Amino acid sequence: MRKIIRRRELVEDAWRYPGEAGAGPAVLPLAEWLAAVAAGTAPQQGAGVRLGPTDEVERLLPELARVALVVIDFPKNGDGRGLTQAQLLRQRGRYSGELRASGVVHIDHMFYLARCGFDAFDLAAGVDPGSALAALHTFSVAYQGASDAGVLTRGRRFG
Repeated sequence: MRKIIRRRELVEDAWRYPGEAGAGPAVLPLAEWLAAVAAGTAPQQGAGVRLGPTDEVERLLPELARVALVVIDFPKNGDGRGLTQAQLLRQRGRYSGELRASGVVHIDHMFYLARCGFDAFDLAAGVDPGSALAALHTFSVAYQGASDAGVLTRGRRFG
């Protein structure tokens, strides 16, 4: 079973990603989820949806009340579209369920991912979970507002 960081703890993950066999609830790609909604076969609550970098978050917003988990895929280093997707879900969609970063998730990304609203992390292969957890506490104060509530924000005047 895969281990992930969820709410700043290392836990076992029961969700099944697309293509994985086994028990547990399935995470569907956005296109499959929307097709299930259109066909009337989507669950009323507790669903898991996976967003790729080119998926339009706006298509998921009307259905967020049914979704318990959104997994945003980071397929390669340096692709920041998932950060924007996360902020759209948290701020515009007011999504309060689990928001997980998956794929190329490294230690140096952790703090910034959390600032954008991610509360769960499926780390890249070879990333030390202890170091990743420590990276969430890299900074204690931020000068900009964000989707996370775990960092004190304070204003600063220049001049």
